[in-house]
Amino acid sequence: MQLLDSRLVRWVARNWWGLLATGVGLGLLPLLLLCYYNQPYSDDFSFTSDVEAYGFWGAQKQLFTNWSGRYFTNWLQLVGNPLNHRWLRGVQLTAVIGQLLRIAVLYAAIRLLTGRQLRCRDAGLLAAGLALVYSSIVPSTFSALYYFTEVVVYHVPAWLLLLVPLTVDRFQRAQSRGQRLTWGLLCGLGTVAVAGSNELTIILLFLIIALGTGLSLWRRQWASARVWVALGTLLAVAGAVAVFAPGNVSRLTLDNSLRPISSFWEGLARVNVLLRYLFTSPAFLVIPAFVLLLRPIAAQVAPARPPGLRIPLLLSAAVLIAGVVLGTLPYALTWSRVPLIPRATNIILWWWLLGWLVAGWASLPALPTVIMPLPAAIRGLVGGVLFIIVFTASSHAYLDLRYEAPAFARQWQSRFAALQRAGRVPHGQLTLPPQPTLINRQIIMPPIGISEDPAYGINTRLATWFGLDSVRVAAPLILLR
Repeated sequence: MQLLDSRLVRWVARNWWGLLATGVGLGLLPLLLLCYYNQPYSDDFSFTSDVEAYGFWGAQKQLFTNWSGRYFTNWLQLVGNPLNHRWLRGVQLTAVIGQLLRIAVLYAAIRLLTGRQLRCRDAGLLAAGLALVYSSIVPSTFSALYYFTEVVVYHVPAWLLLLVPLTVDRFQRAQSRGQRLTWGLLCGLGTVAVAGSNELTIILLFLIIALGTGLSLWRRQWASARVWVALGTLLAVAGAVAVFAPGNVSRLTLDNSLRPISSFWEGLARVNVLLRYLFTSPAFLVIPAFVLLLRPIAAQVAPARPPGLRIPLLLSAAVLIAGVVLGTLPYALTWSRVPLIPRATNIILWWWLLGWLVAGWASLPALPTVIMPLPAAIRGLVGGVLFIIVFTASSHAYLDLRYEAPAFARQWQSRFAALQRAGRVPHGQLTLPPQPTLINRQIIMPPIGISEDPAYGINTRLATWFGLDSVRVAAPLILLR
């Protein structure tokens, strides 16, 4: 028996990379396959009429003036949304592209940070693994992976939060004028894009820039400080254009879901409640421990660490916590919803996960040889908890792939066909029959469907897109015995 155990251990040790790659691949596979059943939802239908009436540039001006100052994500929503090209099934392709882009962004960030210290295949496996972990801990997988509007408005800017500081590092280490020009241009464009996205990512990038500025001044690195100050100025100017756009003022009066605070104390109470929900959630508690599993890799690539990325752990932790606190403010000031809306929580978890990974790496001593390995019991405990989280999420995705997702797609395809037929009749009013209830595991299926009230948001967007006066779902029949 002992001989068999020793052979098994040696076999696992020899084939650990292949086993880990297989596990990560099996975890990501159902999430990618579910894209085939993805359906457009809610805000995806919102701006097609504007595009058809004014063209893409005219619709951009209309949105900036009347609805939202987020000029970068407005442009992505208008140009990149398949529904604005009358392609309903296009959201299946955008969902695949979004997941692959997330892995590609993580891979690019790892390669930029570690250089040649980590092999390409190891960097790819680490990027795919991080994408899998992130997809497993978010409160709304549908919002993070499949909902086109929220991927564009929230996740694309969140990817830039990772890439912009890396372009700053490359800009400062560039040897030639051409390299400095290239990296400087990418850095500036990324900053302007984040500024034109949403208030949450503006706040988080501002914190990163403030940290870079403060460290540069503390270390008397004046050239580096000038770069960070210039970047902060650019963010402030471009962000002010977005935040104080006339469309944002109009939205406060047009959007019925907004509930601005009536007093300072109400705002403080909302922030307190939101933070209590966030900091006591299992994902927030597990992520700092997850960093411990990557200590061996962090020690291996420590020689490639950028010169400025040596930061005390307490300082990094303070910045991460400040990001969570300040990131909740825009929502606490304008929403009365508890807990925090899932799309914002998804981004704060992205900040928390990647922030702790970078913080752990930045806090390593200059000589990695002094890093003591963690006891096997601690590694096993943390790894076991992480495995349970990922395994549970992947199992739910496989169940959706086998049962709910095909039925969900058939239901919506049937509804779209009925909507298209009804749209051929002028001033049509459509009442759809209720569909059988499916188990919603919060992966491929949205939280809310079409309402019985024709004035509900999803209903009005569908009616406008299909050329109807109203759309509603009939009330389900209640059988009395």
